[in-house]
Amino acid sequence: MINIQFPDDLISLSLYNIFSYRKNDRKFIKSVKDWNKKIVLQVEPFYPVTVIFQGNDIRFERGEHEGSDMKVKIHINTMLDLAFGRADAFSAMGEGKIVMEGLGSDSSLIVSFYNIFMDSMMTVASDPQLHYYEIKEGAR
Repeated sequence: MINIQFPDDLISLSLYNIFSYRKNDRKFIKSVKDWNKKIVLQVEPFYPVTVIFQGNDIRFERGEHEGSDMKVKIHINTMLDLAFGRADAFSAMGEGKIVMEGLGSDSSLIVSFYNIFMDSMMTVASDPQLHYYEIKEGAR
C-alpha cells in the first residue's frame, strides 16, 4: 500500500488528490514504490513543490528541496492541455513548454515521471464523474 502525506498547501493538495485517485492502481504502485526520488515541480505561475518518493511514502514540501533528482517546469495551461489530451508531452518538451533539469544520462527518470505524473493527470481528467477534489472520509 502507498501512503500519501496530507499536505498543507494548494499545489501539493492538488497532487495529493490526483495521486490518491490512483492509490490502488497496480501500475501506479509499481511506479512509485521504492522509487526514492525527489522531484521539484514548478507549475507556473505558482510556487515550486518538491514531491518526495521514499519507500511506500509520498511526501510534499513547499519550495525547492536541496539535492533533488529532477526539476520540472510547466505552465498550468500546458499541464491542463496534457491532462485533457489536447497536447502531447514529448511535443511539449520539444517546444520548450516542459523544461526538465537533472536528467543526466538517466532517461528512465523521464519514463517514470511520465508514468507517475502525466498518467495520473490524464486518468483523473478522463473520469467525467470524478470529484477528486473532495476529501474522502478517513483520508486524513
